[in-house]
Amino acid sequence: MKLLGDCNLQIRLNDGKYVLAISDGMGTGAKARENSKLVINKLKKLLQNGFEKEQSIKLVNSSLSLKTEADEFATLDMCVLDLYEGTMSLVKNGACNTYIKNKKNISVIKSEEMPIGIGLEVALKEKVIPVSDGDIILICSDGLLDSKEEQKKDWVEEYLKNVSTNNVQKISDMILAEAIDNNYGVAGDDITVIVAKIIKRK
Repeated sequence: MKLLGDCNLQIRLNDGKYVLAISDGMGTGAKARENSKLVINKLKKLLQNGFEKEQSIKLVNSSLSLKTEADEFATLDMCVLDLYEGTMSLVKNGACNTYIKNKKNISVIKSEEMPIGIGLEVALKEKVIPVSDGDIILICSDGLLDSKEEQKKDWVEEYLKNVSTNNVQKISDMILAEAIDNNYGVAGDDITVIVAKIIKRK
């Protein structure tokens, strides 16, 4: 059995907000899985117990940095959807791009901060972005982006521009299949994809 280095989280909090998150431990296999699992499990517990995002991430960072060696770390890509306010809050530490598709318009949000677990202090930069009915959000681990050797253009951005379906499961399945095809039919690295759609209640 292959141990994947990625772990992910998809939960609804008591205040009605939705949390989507991916953590990718350094490298692959058991050690990477152990670190990403620590990040996701601790983050889930803290958020569900009412801790704020910033405090939760700082506590997760402390736990990881104290547990691991100096050259071990994990990425954190966290998206918090507030459907009452119509906003999406992003915290990206060493993470891959986040994509927001509105019809054929694609917004790409990049990570500007280092991964967590590198030291006792962690730099956090939260971005709050408005979302609207019909927006499709995609977050992923680097196994998706790196599946294509030619990186002059962001292939995921181009793919989302041209995809015709709005069904999030189909988009997820199709882009995962494309990533595997990019690597001659075999996943070259751990791949995690989360696709979500904003739907306004009638």
